[in-house]
Amino acid sequence: MFTQILIEGIINGSIIALVAIGVSLIWGVMNILNFAQGEFLMIGMYVAFFMNKLFGWDPIATLPVAASTLFVIGYLIYKSMISRVLKGPMLSQRLLTFGLSMVLLNLALMLFGGEYRTVSNLMFTGTTTILGAKVSIAKLVPFVTCIILAVALWLFVNKTRVGKAIKATSMNRDAASLVGIDSERSFALAFALSAAVTGAAGCILTYYYYVFPGVGQTFQLFGFIAVAMGGFGSIIGALLGGIIMGIVDTSAGVMVSPAFKYLAVCISYVVIVSVRPKGLFGR
Repeated sequence: MFTQILIEGIINGSIIALVAIGVSLIWGVMNILNFAQGEFLMIGMYVAFFMNKLFGWDPIATLPVAASTLFVIGYLIYKSMISRVLKGPMLSQRLLTFGLSMVLLNLALMLFGGEYRTVSNLMFTGTTTILGAKVSIAKLVPFVTCIILAVALWLFVNKTRVGKAIKATSMNRDAASLVGIDSERSFALAFALSAAVTGAAGCILTYYYYVFPGVGQTFQLFGFIAVAMGGFGSIIGALLGGIIMGIVDTSAGVMVSPAFKYLAVCISYVVIVSVRPKGLFGR
């Protein structure tokens, strides 16, 4: 039972972790809390759904399409909206992303309706056994994909020239500009990458979750909590925070009652930030 709960919790937390990584990337670089992050996840899910419905593509095959689509959307949103409020009050920045969230959510309701949809004809199905616990392959594949994407993003930010430029901008924008780094380009790439990662999370989430316009709201809230647990600006912290939330959520649902899952998650969050106010890996 313990092994089953642990594995299910880690798998469920991986999607939350990927959303949290997107939130953390924007916060760490631009100091902006993006309330439209959940809608980026929702768009990624609809991309996977329609590619499956029209062409029969599996969500894994659709992953590059979803990530590329959200990268472009994120870049355009930054250039047309976010860049204009960066020098304004923080309240203006947050209200802008909140308003963007409402626009995207209601636009999806107008275009697609409120029906719950699922992706069919998945490439990977059935179950497998890990350490004596039965695990659905439809959940295992998204977990493995999430870990690969998280590691790839960490390597990009820490090992590539462009990633180091983004990281330098997050540390000190003025100093980065003095050594020739285009801070505006770094901000645009960070926002677009955040949208792409979240869109990829939504794409693979369709393996075992319903597609509907409001799907991003819950995952966005959990993503914010995971970032606060792990520490704002830390990719590793966001990943760990999401996995901790998944384990707590699954444990409470199985051992106590599904009605207490969210309460258990909030209690764990309060405990962690009481001991570590800046999160586990906060700077």
